[in-house]
Amino acid sequence: MRRVERTLIDDYRCTTLSALATGEPRLELVAELAEPPGMVRGYERVKLDNVAAYQHRRAELLAKLQLPPQGVLSTAS
Repeated sequence: MRRVERTLIDDYRCTTLSALATGEPRLELVAELAEPPGMVRGYERVKLDNVAAYQHRRAELLAKLQLPPQGVLSTAS
């Protein structure tokens, strides 16, 4: 579980920085992209289910930003 939590931090940084580095970031979508990590709560199975929901929401927002799936979790999922 600790490995997943550490990976989430790296993924969040990578995703957020990539979204901001676009030529003209859509700040409202970048702000939405910053919110989903707050949904990753709970213990063990509950947290893992919330990680899956986070990944899904992140993918939706990346698609809206027209960015490819990226980050540490993209290769792990």
